[in-house]
Amino acid sequence: MTRPLGRGCDHVLERCLAVRPGEQVVLLTDEGTEEDVVAGLAGGIAHLGATPLVARIPVPPLPGAEPPTAVAAMMREAGAVIELTSLFIGSSAARRRATEVGVRYLAMPGVRVDTFRDDGPLTVDFDAIRVDAEAVGAAWGTAERFRLTTPAGTDLRGSVAGRPGRVLHGIAREDGDYMAPPDIEAGTAPVEETAEGVVVIDADLLFMGAGPLPEPVVLHVREGRMTGAEGAESVRLEEMLARCGDLERMRNIAEVSMAFNPAGRVCGVAMETESALGTAHIALGNSIAYGGIVDAVAHLDCVMREATLELDGRPVMVAGDLV
Repeated sequence: MTRPLGRGCDHVLERCLAVRPGEQVVLLTDEGTEEDVVAGLAGGIAHLGATPLVARIPVPPLPGAEPPTAVAAMMREAGAVIELTSLFIGSSAARRRATEVGVRYLAMPGVRVDTFRDDGPLTVDFDAIRVDAEAVGAAWGTAERFRLTTPAGTDLRGSVAGRPGRVLHGIAREDGDYMAPPDIEAGTAPVEETAEGVVVIDADLLFMGAGPLPEPVVLHVREGRMTGAEGAESVRLEEMLARCGDLERMRNIAEVSMAFNPAGRVCGVAMETESALGTAHIALGNSIAYGGIVDAVAHLDCVMREATLELDGRPVMVAGDLV
């Protein structure tokens, strides 16, 4: 039966989260969350015999910020949580503690009603696409060196020796699973102090103002850290870094990942932009969840178009196509 948000809602609740009759599902919201998204998901959860619990928190001040302690306790007692806040908080200690005790968690910050459209990125076959994402994840895990390039001018290289591939495939059906649909990606954390080159961000700086970017931002990388940024829109990144503080660790190159969602597009929804097949993203700051060792205050994703990934000198993905 089609739920209020259409097939996208059905896929999220039934295929991605596998909502269980009788369980409690917490919807994390704030004043920026679209009410129709909350109502649609709550109705779908109730239709499946579970209990929706809406927790409205203050707008997070930074990506990865902690929710109020009472809400964190609520998260730990739930069967599942869907994050619908304005900013990503899935890297928070509250989320980690919830999944450690078996809570299933979907991080979907900033999604809109349109994200659930019938031909959109939440209606894809996550199980089938997972196969390709895991193949690239395995390739990351056995590689020594990487090179990321784009037609816009990105050319970033570094070591990934000993780093495991990390795959987000959108499916959180088992206890303790943490995923972020519509995002489907495979990546890792480069070895600290090894990344070198230039990154041209021509899609978006996620959760750093309205996207997509009207013009590119060029990042310069040396010895594993961002050493400078150019372009009129670079002020967005510099302002966010200033808000985070902890500049030494926040300039760390924390992640390099490739995206796999064929229905995703570069748009005003951060999670859909990050998901779009053909894009890649790097991140600054915290790399703990990606196999790195930098425990910074936040994790800031920066997305580029038409990316090519080479591992140990061999092309692996070219503008969304597996090689």
